[in-house]
Amino acid sequence: MQGFYRNARRGLGSLCALTAIGMYPLHADAVKDTQHTLSEWIALEKQISEEKFEWIEQKEVLENSIEFMETEIASLEEIIKTAEETASAGERKRAELDDEKEKLDAATDDITAAVESYESTIKELSLTWPNVFRESVETFLKRIPDEEQKKTTPVTTRLQNVVAIMTQFDKFQGIVTKDTGIQEVGGESREVTTLYFGFAYAYYIDGTGEYAGYGYPSSDKGWEWKTDASLSESVSQLVAVYDRSIDAHFLGLPAKIVTP
Repeated sequence: MQGFYRNARRGLGSLCALTAIGMYPLHADAVKDTQHTLSEWIALEKQISEEKFEWIEQKEVLENSIEFMETEIASLEEIIKTAEETASAGERKRAELDDEKEKLDAATDDITAAVESYESTIKELSLTWPNVFRESVETFLKRIPDEEQKKTTPVTTRLQNVVAIMTQFDKFQGIVTKDTGIQEVGGESREVTTLYFGFAYAYYIDGTGEYAGYGYPSSDKGWEWKTDASLSESVSQLVAVYDRSIDAHFLGLPAKIVTP
């Protein structure tokens, strides 16, 4: 393009020179050459103008394309950055959740082991429980799963069942409970009234006041009962105090702590 400008300047210079000497007679060939040169210069100027305009248009298109591409690149870089940050945050959250899951799994294993230990102890102790208490928790005892049922019974359900039994156990252990039922006395079945002092000791007397005695838990026999007719009066008064039919007063009765 610079060559075009040089030719244009050269042609323009020739035209000026011809104008300056126009006062002198010119040869016909010289005039013809001048006209030819002028035509070439005009055509050249037109070509330069067209090419310059085309270049300006192309330059504008290129600049717009560059600007568009730079905007797209910046947008893509921002998307990539956001995606990387999101992925990083997601990985951190996943790691935190995995860590929490491991802790929960470990806690669940500990709870499961504790529940199984309590269930085993409860089944063993239930053999020594008096009927009046055992009947009150019979439904819960039946809910203790066997080995096959453990696979499908949620540990939370098992824990709730254990808690229910232990709650009733603590309640019974802390109070005096009166029960009337059939009991083997002297080789005969008699209806007796029994007062249980928790799971530690109990006193009984029949309706006639003739048969009386005491009992305590045994590891292999449930409750072991002893007959002692000499306790009839004291046990009779003990039942009357419990029923509040007489005022409370001191009574001498045998007792001992038994660990089944």
